[in-house]
Amino acid sequence: MPLVDWGRQKSIIKTAQLTRQQVQRNVQQSQATFEQTVLSQAAQLSTLSEQLALAARADTLAQRRYDIARATYQVGRYSLTDLNIALSEKDQAKRAYIVALRAGWIAYYRLRALTLYDFERQQPLIAGK
Repeated sequence: MPLVDWGRQKSIIKTAQLTRQQVQRNVQQSQATFEQTVLSQAAQLSTLSEQLALAARADTLAQRRYDIARATYQVGRYSLTDLNIALSEKDQAKRAYIVALRAGWIAYYRLRALTLYDFERQQPLIAGK
C-alpha cells in the first residue's frame, strides 16, 4: 500500500459526492415533473368534464331542433333542405358529444394510471386485480 497517493482518494471521494448530488437533483426534478403532470392531468379532467356537460346540452338541443324540424316538414311548412341541415347538425352534435365523452374517459384513466389510485373506490390500485 503506497503511503502517498497524490490526492487520488480525495478526487475519488469528491467525484462520488458530485455524482450523488447530481442524482439527487435528477430525482428531485423527476418528482417535480411528475407532480406537475398529475396536477395538469387533474385540471384537464375538470375542464373536460365541463366540455362534456356542454356537449351533452348541445346534443339535446340539436335533437330537439331536429324533432321540431321533422314535425314541421311533415306538415309541409319546412323544406327538405332545412330538414337535412337539422339532421346534419344533430349528427354533428352527437359526434361532438361522443368525442368529449371519449376524451373525458381517457383523461380519467390516464390520471388513474399516473397516480395508481382508484378514485371511485377510494383505494390504491393493486396489480393483478
